[in-house]
Amino acid sequence: MHETDCYARFYILGSIWNKVSAGLDGVNWLLFCKAVARFFRGQPWRHNQAGDLPKRDESTSSVDQIDREAVMMLADAAKHTRGWTYTHYEPTDEHNASVIRDVNSIGGLTINLSADSQQQADEYADLGIAPVTVVLPVGTPHRGNRTPAGRTIVVCPAQTTENVNCARCLLCTKRDRKSVVGFIAHGTAKKRLSKRLEAAA
Repeated sequence: MHETDCYARFYILGSIWNKVSAGLDGVNWLLFCKAVARFFRGQPWRHNQAGDLPKRDESTSSVDQIDREAVMMLADAAKHTRGWTYTHYEPTDEHNASVIRDVNSIGGLTINLSADSQQQADEYADLGIAPVTVVLPVGTPHRGNRTPAGRTIVVCPAQTTENVNCARCLLCTKRDRKSVVGFIAHGTAKKRLSKRLEAAA
């Protein structure tokens, strides 16, 4: 779902994403980590407005795996900050789960597990390795939402409350939160994405 309907694939952000993927823009990982290490203490920042964590090059797994060395380098650089990111790497894979758990245990950079359905959000939350987010159909009520297992879904405050943005909210930086953060489908493909979500419910 994230590969076809991700809002970041379109317009200006999509253009920048493509350039970075093609090696035509951006900086190498070491320079990036050094820049993060210079952030002031407690600075809020979001990693990966588009894309995901670096991928492990050599693996015998049937699923994509996170590059532990690269991501732990970033976690160490960010340990004095209040950063957050989201990942679609399969968290039931033992390697991925261990990397995600280790990064979140350091503090500084919080990795949220991105679920594509409320049922999957429950499955990910049961793993106990990271906070969870889920995408919601257009028209979802702003309050009173729960997963099939009864977990509270807090719709992203930046989507529901005037004058609230990520830097003011910081809900996604809370590694020990019990609630699932829900993002109502947005962007060019929101109608198509909503139909998929409703069909899968």
